[in-house]
Amino acid sequence: MPSQSSIIEVAGRKIQLTQGGQGAPLLYLHSAAGETDWTAFHEQLSRRYHVYLPAHPGFAVSGGLESIHDIQDLAWHTIDLIASLGCSRLSIVGFSLGGWLAAEVAILRPALVEKLMLVSSAGIRLPDVRSPDIFLDDREMLRRVLFHDPDGELARNFIPQSAQDERMLLWIRAREASARVAWNPYFHNPKLPGHLRRIQAPTMLLWGRQDQVFPLALGEAFRKGIPDCQLKILENCGHMLPFEKPDDFVRHCQEFFD
Repeated sequence: MPSQSSIIEVAGRKIQLTQGGQGAPLLYLHSAAGETDWTAFHEQLSRRYHVYLPAHPGFAVSGGLESIHDIQDLAWHTIDLIASLGCSRLSIVGFSLGGWLAAEVAILRPALVEKLMLVSSAGIRLPDVRSPDIFLDDREMLRRVLFHDPDGELARNFIPQSAQDERMLLWIRAREASARVAWNPYFHNPKLPGHLRRIQAPTMLLWGRQDQVFPLALGEAFRKGIPDCQLKILENCGHMLPFEKPDDFVRHCQEFFD
């Protein structure tokens, strides 16, 4: 089935929702990069699951950012969104910012989550682990910290490079929306580690060994905190795992969610 995009209302917010496929429901929560377009890996997943790809408030054409002030606001919004989809229980895969969001949802409403996959997830900070400031307006630096191969075609085409690029407005909106929940404290919730024990769903962590944005040590911290959890590490892979290793990403999703 082809994917379809629409605007739905969630607790008074107009939200862009793309969906496609048949099978068990699978909610994809996107990163701060705002990958709200239906990509090849979404298409592959939709051959086995009914994939829901919402744009968080402030991303793409979704509204409602004015009422989102922190990650918990975004988590409650996502819980409302799941209710609006008519799902009493579903699996969630969250990437980066979306992984952090997925973890917060699984803590607040554990009965909603069948299985949980966190990919290169934000949400935890360790005193001896440094993360680069991705809010800096330095696209060259971003390319080098996001991708294992910063000079490859994928990395060079991912980030808009000029005001003439039609993606620039969406890129700016994504940065603004991300800053609302992740500027201070920077991409983490100091209380999150103490609540990870509340996650009841079987959980898989996917991490690139060369992730510079949220280094592998943070994945190990998630693994130690979540009761039923496994960590899979992909070699020669940076932060942008679903894009750098799409086939491996889809394969691990299918093996885990099946």
